[in-house]
Amino acid sequence: MFGNVRAARAAGKTLKQAYDETYAALKTEFGHWVIFDHCLPFDVTRAFDEAGGLVDPRIWTAERDAEMWQSLAS
Repeated sequence: MFGNVRAARAAGKTLKQAYDETYAALKTEFGHWVIFDHCLPFDVTRAFDEAGGLVDPRIWTAERDAEMWQSLAS
C-alpha cells in the first residue's frame, strides 16, 4: 500500500488519485476483508501524509474527517 501511495505522491497525484489507484491494486487480494472498504481511506490518507514528509501523524478531528471524505468523493 505505502509503495503505491508513495509513487502516486511522487508523481504529483492527488489524495483521490492515490486512493483510487491503491484501492484498485489491493481490492482483488484484500477486498473480501470486512473492514477493507472502511479502513483503506484512513490508511491511504496517513500514507499520503507520510509520503509527503510528515513524520508524526496528524490528530484526527471531525474537520479532518470531513475534509478526507470530501477529497475522496471529488
